[in-house]
Amino acid sequence: MKKVIAIIILSFLLRFILLDKIPPSLNWDEVSQGYNAYSILKTARDEWGVSFPLANFRAYGDYPTTFYMYTTIPFVYLFGLNELSVRLPSVIFGSLLPLLIYLLAEHLTRRKTVALTAAFFSAVSPWSILLSRQTIQAIPATSLLTFGILLFVVGMKKKTWLAIIGTAVLGLSAFAYHNTRIFSPLFLVVLLFLYRRQLLANLKLLAIILTTAVILFVPTTLAALSAEGSARSAFVGIINPGAINEINTARGASTLPPLFARLVHNKVTYFIPKAVTNYLGYFSPRFLFLRGGSQYQFSVQGFGIVNPLESLFFYLGLLTLVINLRKLDLSKKVILYWLLLSPLPAAITNDPYQVVRATTMLPAVYLLTAIGLTRALDRKVIFTVFWVIYLSWLALYLKNLFFDYSNKYSQAWQYGYKQVFQLLKEYPNQKVIITKRYGEPHLFYAFYSQLDPKIIQDKTRSLRFPKSDWFWTDKIDQVYFVNDWDIPTGQVDQIRLESGGAVDSHDSILVTSPDHVPVNLSIIKTVYFLDGQSAFVIGRL
Repeated sequence: MKKVIAIIILSFLLRFILLDKIPPSLNWDEVSQGYNAYSILKTARDEWGVSFPLANFRAYGDYPTTFYMYTTIPFVYLFGLNELSVRLPSVIFGSLLPLLIYLLAEHLTRRKTVALTAAFFSAVSPWSILLSRQTIQAIPATSLLTFGILLFVVGMKKKTWLAIIGTAVLGLSAFAYHNTRIFSPLFLVVLLFLYRRQLLANLKLLAIILTTAVILFVPTTLAALSAEGSARSAFVGIINPGAINEINTARGASTLPPLFARLVHNKVTYFIPKAVTNYLGYFSPRFLFLRGGSQYQFSVQGFGIVNPLESLFFYLGLLTLVINLRKLDLSKKVILYWLLLSPLPAAITNDPYQVVRATTMLPAVYLLTAIGLTRALDRKVIFTVFWVIYLSWLALYLKNLFFDYSNKYSQAWQYGYKQVFQLLKEYPNQKVIITKRYGEPHLFYAFYSQLDPKIIQDKTRSLRFPKSDWFWTDKIDQVYFVNDWDIPTGQVDQIRLESGGAVDSHDSILVTSPDHVPVNLSIIKTVYFLDGQSAFVIGRL
């Protein structure tokens, strides 16, 4: 047990050290989760005035799930509204994930060596470390998913009521992230099928499990199918407005008769090849071991999300299970089906290699890797060389994460807002105009000034409106938010608002980008990204 505790401590330290500095700043999703938690804590309503939203809250119009927001409330109460309070839930869930993987691996394989190896790999995983250091829904959702599966399979094996609690935890995971909203009910069906003999022998247990599943999964399913819940999928799904345009363009350019053109170019023929390609991509060495994802916020560029030395053992473990499929016991089938089904929610989105959307794969990947590694150990592979190379790569990754990452990618993290609003505290009751260039400045203002949520909820004190399936904010009291391209570089007297009309810029503080600095701006300060590039120019008009 000492080894397990040591792994958990290591897991926590890798996720907690310098938490307020790496990643270098909060991004717009993080301040949204934090401020809405703060709003509910103070007023029992979110920023839009909705009392205790259940499955989704509006945020910017992307309607994220609610679980992370609610888990943030106790930390905001204890530590205030800051980086620590909004990132701690992810740190805690990420730190406990190796423990859950250990317990699940020990139960499924009945081999402590496999369990310890899987737990260690997940504790030092590049896939998990960076995600666990930010306010993101995927890590808590994956931990809940793993815990739910653990409880269910233990309950089935030991004939206890833990299977009901496991079903409830799986249902809770559907409130935590859009991907588990799809995967958790799907995998529960797989579990019910795998353990059908035990369940049919105990119909009372089966009835309670099904009732629990209906109570918890129906609300999230209805939320996902609603206009609000499907708002995000309309843009991230394979079939999105851009895809429709591509299909129509292909039809128009086709030399086939109209009927055949429709048969060749349609949503089905567009969707299936892309979904299959995306799905296979999540098992590729390019994604897992070499390059990781394309988004700077979710993986350190130049590194895979899994240590490349694990690749041989991952594929060995996968091959072992596939070859012996007919001989596998139920426990091994759980791992295999988990791995094969987990990329499905990510595969049906339009962008491949999405680290966050594929996080439901993470426990299964490390379970299989540990199985493959210990199988090689049984064959007396020389592991001294393995661990030297493995730890050397890990040290290089951690060096890049803790010493280089923030400097390189601070702009991707919307760095500079905190410094801007700290400076603006020196100008109370002053009209302020802020560029929207770096995205959603109004909520950074609300977060860093700890704005009374009643102000932003009050429609007479804020100017907020829907446009292009998004919700925009042009004004909160005497703070205005304008498009960067509407800020003149010549003499400026007024600046156009996106909602219509204009704001008089006389006797105001302007926060602009370095590309749109009016000639009559008296510069007070320039805020720089960590790589030395100018981010914001602050001055008086």
